[in-house]
This record gives sequence, C-alpha cells and structure tokens, in this order.
Amino acid sequence: MKWKQRIMIVITLVICVIFTFVEKGRAEPPLLLIITDPYEPFVFPADAKLKGLDYDVTEAVFRMLQIPVEIKFYPFSRCLYIIRNQEADALIDLVRTKERNTYMAFPKEPLSDSSLILFYHKGHRPQLETLDDLKSYQFGAQYGSEYPQELAEVLVKREDVKLMEQNFQKLVDDRIDIMVENRIVGRYIASKMGILDQIKVLELPKPFPTQYYLGFAKKKGHDHLAVQFSQALVQFKQTQAYQDILVKYGQTQ
Repeated sequence: MKWKQRIMIVITLVICVIFTFVEKGRAEPPLLLIITDPYEPFVFPADAKLKGLDYDVTEAVFRMLQIPVEIKFYPFSRCLYIIRNQEADALIDLVRTKERNTYMAFPKEPLSDSSLILFYHKGHRPQLETLDDLKSYQFGAQYGSEYPQELAEVLVKREDVKLMEQNFQKLVDDRIDIMVENRIVGRYIASKMGILDQIKVLELPKPFPTQYYLGFAKKKGHDHLAVQFSQALVQFKQTQAYQDILVKYGQTQ
C-alpha cells in the first residue's frame, strides 16, 4: 500500500504544478499607469469620470489588447518629467519631436489629427503675409508647449502660463497679441469661457497639421508595446465604435 500512497502523492504534486503554471498563464497583465494634462476635448475629467476624444480611443485600444490601465492627471511639464524618469508608462496627447524621441517610444499611428490656427482679439487682426511676420507679435503659450521648428523660430516674443484659459484671458484683455493653438482645442476652450464673440481665428500663412500621439516611457518592453498599440489603433479606426467616438465629440474624418 505504501507504493500506492507514494504514487498518489507524486500525482497530486504534478497536478498542483500544472495548475500553478496554468494560473500564471492566466494572470492579469500589469496595470499600466498613463498620465496626461487635462486637454479638452481630447482628455478631461467630467462628473467624476474621465472622457474625451483621445481618452476614449486610448481606453478602447487597451481594452482590445486586454491591458488594464490607470490614468492620472498632472501639469504638462510635470508629465514630461515623470515620463523622462520612467515613473509612469505612457503619456496621452503628445506632439512628436526629436527631443522627445530620445526618452519615449512612439506608435506609428497617431491618436488624432488636427491643425494649428491663430487666435486674436476681435478688432486687432494681425497683418500676416509670411511666417516671419509673426516675429512682431506678442505670443501667448503654455509651459512645456512645443511647436514645429519652423513656427517656433518666428514665435520669438513668447510669454508662458500654466493654462490655456489664462492666455485667452490675456488675449481679450489685450495683454498679448496672438495665440497659436490646436484648432479643435482652442475653439472648445474659448466656447467654454464664453468669449467666442470677442476673438477671431486666422489661418497661418503656412499650414501646420498636428498629430497627437500616446508616448511610451522607454521602459523594458515598451518599444514592443508601442508597436502593439499602433497596430491595434489602426484596426480600431476601422470600426463603428471609432466612428461613434468621432460623432460623440463633433468630429469627422
């Protein structure tokens, strides 16, 4: 009987080992910490929930990948510091630059596409024929904001604040001359502030399309994750769910 008992013990141990490996295989992937600066209407808190065009898309793609995420808000300059120091996994809504490529991995596919446009106080239309004409105007920006190099070189009279709302207030108070912002975001914020009747918009002498990405901190394995995310994002953009998100936030392809 002893040999039978020993066989049963061995079988039991083998079964336990098999179940241990099965359970490990089924283990949930680690929670990804994604950070961002509130940037309406792309990502922002509302009614104790998160929402926004790029938030909804990001959340849907990670759900496709079966990767759980947590999103926290910080000032934009703080977000860049956190990602640079690899204290978070990814940052929503970034314009891709050479400098950021040194410490972030970017998917090939952007979250969203827009363009830059010039805002000015009603009655004080800037006289612009070329980009060089922008050098004459006091320009309002936000700390940490990046612009295409050709545009940054002519926006020389720059004043930085923390929030876009502060710049719009300075604009209507004639404390700055112009703002160059994302078309969708600028109109959205100005509408919320109730100042659309006090400002005007002007196309820049040269178009500057803007693409916003999800930038991954260069942690181990995140280069591959950026590729996975990009592939899944391309697939998601072919779905009705993506079209529903565009409609929800008043956007069209």
